Amino acid sequence: MLDTRPTLPLASRIAPARAGRIASLLPLCLSLLVPAAVRAAPPAGGVAAAFQQLNDDNWIDRRETLSTLGFATPLVLASNDSSREIYLPVPANVPLADATLKMDASYLRADGGRTTMVLGVDTFPAAARAMTADQGNAGLTLGIDGAPRPNGFVRLSVNWSTMLSGQTQCSDPRTPGNVLRVEPDSSFSYRYDSRAIGDLRTAWGALPAVTSIMVAGRQLDAQSYDTAWRIGVALERAGKHSTISTMPAVGERIDLSRLKVPPALRVIPAFAALAGEGSHVLKDQAEIGALLSLGQNGFDGQLRGDILVGDRVLLERINGALDALAAQVGTAAPDASAAFAQWRTRLQPRTDGLQPTELRLVSAFGRPVILAGPQSGTAFASMFDAYWRNISGSPALVARSAHKPVSKEPYILLKNLGGAPGSFDVMSRADWTASFDIAEVASDGRLPSELVLDVSAAPGAGRTPPVVSVFLNDVLLGASHLQANGQRERISARIAPHALAAQNQIRVAFVRQPSSDNCRETPQPFPVAVLASSHVKLERAKDEDNFTGMVRRFATGAELLVPKAYLADAATTLQRVVMVAASTGLPAGRTTMKVVDDGVQAQPGGNFLAFDTGFKDDKSLVVVKQNTLVLNDRSNKPMLDVSGFDRLGIVEVTQAGGQAGVVWRSVGRAAPALAKPFQLSSGNVAAIGNAGLLSEIDTSDDSGRDYVQDAPSITIPDILWWVVPLSIIALFVLMLVLASRARRRRAAEQERAREAGLQQKKRDE
Repeated sequence: MLDTRPTLPLASRIAPARAGRIASLLPLCLSLLVPAAVRAAPPAGGVAAAFQQLNDDNWIDRRETLSTLGFATPLVLASNDSSREIYLPVPANVPLADATLKMDASYLRADGGRTTMVLGVDTFPAAARAMTADQGNAGLTLGIDGAPRPNGFVRLSVNWSTMLSGQTQCSDPRTPGNVLRVEPDSSFSYRYDSRAIGDLRTAWGALPAVTSIMVAGRQLDAQSYDTAWRIGVALERAGKHSTISTMPAVGERIDLSRLKVPPALRVIPAFAALAGEGSHVLKDQAEIGALLSLGQNGFDGQLRGDILVGDRVLLERINGALDALAAQVGTAAPDASAAFAQWRTRLQPRTDGLQPTELRLVSAFGRPVILAGPQSGTAFASMFDAYWRNISGSPALVARSAHKPVSKEPYILLKNLGGAPGSFDVMSRADWTASFDIAEVASDGRLPSELVLDVSAAPGAGRTPPVVSVFLNDVLLGASHLQANGQRERISARIAPHALAAQNQIRVAFVRQPSSDNCRETPQPFPVAVLASSHVKLERAKDEDNFTGMVRRFATGAELLVPKAYLADAATTLQRVVMVAASTGLPAGRTTMKVVDDGVQAQPGGNFLAFDTGFKDDKSLVVVKQNTLVLNDRSNKPMLDVSGFDRLGIVEVTQAGGQAGVVWRSVGRAAPALAKPFQLSSGNVAAIGNAGLLSEIDTSDDSGRDYVQDAPSITIPDILWWVVPLSIIALFVLMLVLASRARRRRAAEQERAREAGLQQKKRDE
């Protein structure tokens, strides 16, 4: 792949070197004849050329690991013929350059035999390796073509095949000791031209797996805080992770080790201050402007902002920093002012005519970013929802209203929840998955109650029928044999309330027997399909005082209550609010945020999520005072009373002011740092640490009574299964009784007739 980045003109490259030789030959003369300010100034072409080179660099470097894509543990392939497919996100319809997969993997081969790993890219084989040692390194580096992907994904398939050699016809072919392990550190890197990002839809697809939301500073007003948390929750529900960054400020300490300051720019004092190692305290606005001006050289090191919350404070700080730097450039290298002004058009976002609820694609810090107006949080959550995302193909949008239609039907199709129906081949095992947010299906007091799956399967060469198993959040809901005649077959499975969570994954596992009786048939894959008529049934659920019940309540709207102190420490508290809101199912588009003054008891007006606030009529079982945690039971007797906690958070379902809600309480001097959402279920109290969920309990049902008594409802097929046989048996018994009575009656009549005949005979005699 040719490097299309422009090179400097020959004169620009020779001038600095020539000036350096002259300076080295005549240091004394220059020191006597030239003033100090002039002596420090390099040839103007060097500074101008450096700014021009930054401006001409349109390439965006991206590197994602499997861990940032959600694979927290290694992928293990262990069966004779197993495969995993990984969808690597890339900007849709954008050509890639230098796309490379670096797979970190190892293998075990205790059982011997023919063992092969095959990697495929977009369904085509791309690399293969044969494993011959007992164990070893299976890692490799694979180049991937840069063709644009309309769907926004590079489809990577990892296939692991192992077979014993020299076996008889019906020998056991299993090889449990032959295992492939793919580490989460495996990475996928590529570059793309930022000029190919021309609309909001493409910019959304180009966001990294961990997206940075930049705000003006540690202290925010209520509008900007409200917009930022909504954007973060929308990202989490779309499968991306979010992190909060702030605009650098004077007095802030930064790390210089990852900054790359071009040598030609170091004659400018602000850039010279950033050239070095270790840490550095920003002394003035010009140094902040220099940090912004480094473009790609500073973005990954100290400056992150994929989405900007464009309030007045942030925009003024960016403008002030670049103005201060422009003044230094005009003094130290006046001939480079024009080049810097041109580079500045890519550093400072274009904000003319920006409306409060507008979403706009702009260039900032040398790269395309999404600029969100200070009141655009609801618009962002609505327009980048899966329902409307594909129509956002415009550089700027003002969404006055955008919501999904509310259906009164007692079901919702799986294809509307992101589960794409389709066919695929199965030889031994394959999975089909669909993920959905509970807020997408919980409406009008209804929750998923039954999963109805319509599938079809082609007949295979083996005689054993395939088996389909249905899971929700790794809880087995049901399983069945398939007739495998190519026709639609329906599998219905009741959904237990405790199986639901804020984020849910449906997994359908198909298993075929790869060989037939007596091994007379060669294993071959045969197709199965998940049909578009598959759906989830909804039923009205009872109001339960647990996390699952609050998810249902939140679906119709809620209040977010944050103390005023949270706005003064937005860099820390915003991340907490985003992760807890995403974990509890708080909807970003149907929530009202209220700021509670410090020391004032909150008064919720509906279902609520509150952070470190008190209430007038609080029925909470949890009491927190500094580093002391007290947990009471239903009779208000302490179950737990411990001091000394730090970096611990308690999430509790409670009642306050006649309203149901969830309350977060920080225990200790500092709250835990949450990097991603955590999974809550049917408890009402949960302990949260830096690693996520530590423990979850249900104080109202600590013995698990609801689990034991949670039996599936009796359906009409179940009734017919018993009623019909019992009715036949009862009818048969009734017929026997009637027949017995008829025989006895006939015998009695015959006996009376015989006696009457005997009496008549005696009279005749």
